[in-house]
Amino acid sequence: MRCYRCNSKLSENRDICTKCGTDIRFYRKIIYTSNQYYNLGLMKARARDLTGAAESLRTCLQLNKKNVNARNLLGLVYYEMGEAAQALKEWVISKNYKYRNNIADHYIQDLRDNRQALDGMSHSIHKFNQALEYAQTGAIDLAVIQLKKVISVNPNMLKAYQLLALLYIHQQKYDQARSVLRKCLEIDRGNICAISYLKELRKMRPASKKKNREVVGETDREEVIIPVRMRDYGSYLASAIYILLGAVIALGILYYVVIPGKEREIAAQNKVDLSSYQEQYDELNATIRTLEDQITQLENERADMESNLNSSNEESSNIQAAYDRMLELANVYIAGDLVQTVSLYQQIDGSAVDTSSYQQIYNTVKAQYDGNEIYDALMNQGNTTLGTGNFAQAMTYYEAAMTVKPDQDEPVYQAAWCAQNSGNADRARELYQRIITEFPRSSRYNDAASHLRDLGGA
Repeated sequence: MRCYRCNSKLSENRDICTKCGTDIRFYRKIIYTSNQYYNLGLMKARARDLTGAAESLRTCLQLNKKNVNARNLLGLVYYEMGEAAQALKEWVISKNYKYRNNIADHYIQDLRDNRQALDGMSHSIHKFNQALEYAQTGAIDLAVIQLKKVISVNPNMLKAYQLLALLYIHQQKYDQARSVLRKCLEIDRGNICAISYLKELRKMRPASKKKNREVVGETDREEVIIPVRMRDYGSYLASAIYILLGAVIALGILYYVVIPGKEREIAAQNKVDLSSYQEQYDELNATIRTLEDQITQLENERADMESNLNSSNEESSNIQAAYDRMLELANVYIAGDLVQTVSLYQQIDGSAVDTSSYQQIYNTVKAQYDGNEIYDALMNQGNTTLGTGNFAQAMTYYEAAMTVKPDQDEPVYQAAWCAQNSGNADRARELYQRIITEFPRSSRYNDAASHLRDLGGA
């Protein structure tokens, strides 16, 4: 222990600093108490009481902010709770207090080297915030889908489990909420929110008693074969019978063991694929249901607005036109016409009307537009249409994708290729020239230059 005033080493049996004469009795009690809280936090962390460990370690650091071991352990606790940003913050502070021989260096370096995990955590935080926004605006189904994605990417994010359990409770899906909270407590046994939610669930509806069901497994295939005294029949008939019996047993093993195993493997793979498709289908249906509800609310608001405002008023005309464009945008989006969706979205002013339904529809489409959903769907439709040989139709999809993501070279090249094959040489030269000018490092650069020369371009 060192003196807080002169930084000299303190003696264990003296109550004052031998160098500067400072009374250190109270200071020594603070340091000892801080170390006790550190030991308590360490015990709780080993018992997977992460919430209790974090609380004890924070108290420890309030008493002694330079306790590097406590700060490093608090970072590990935060990381285990799915809070990578908080963990990195604690390790950086620890590094500032102790620059050399600090294990926080290894934690920070491991986090930087594992770029995929770091990106996954950042992506999970973005999706959690989006799910929270959905929940606040009443789009519960979309929020549940986003939270499931968050948990699949970051299975230790306690906040995602807690919010998902609340949404299940709101939907009166008590069994699913109870299951989510139990998973949360497997990660953090002392999570106060999860424990309180479970207590509330017991008040709402007692857990149904599950009947004890014995799991019926396969019968033991290994049987003890008792050797029997074989008789020498002295004939080829016995040998043929044994060979035939062996072939029958082999066919039986093949039919009852090998083939069912392959069928189970194929069925499991099909189940995984079906689950992925079902999740995408549910997300799309949830978006459509949300938009349909918002359209109804928007139509009612427009009717109220028309009855309250004078039809000759210019402001009324502008608001009515904004409502009409927003309704048209929602209808074409629900109908799956993404090209028209992109065109209409470019014409809409999100701040034209400040009503909740107008803003909800605009924000829903904006989230799909700013993300990768609409762009990926347009590229997939373009590739599918291109495979059928319909170059003109495929070109419309690629050009819409160019509008959504103007910094991507792939839709520009594909649109140029479609224009070239559909006989629109001028448009093809224009798009190939754009690749050469705006994307000089693109993998499509040489192909674009070659096609441009074939078309008589520069």
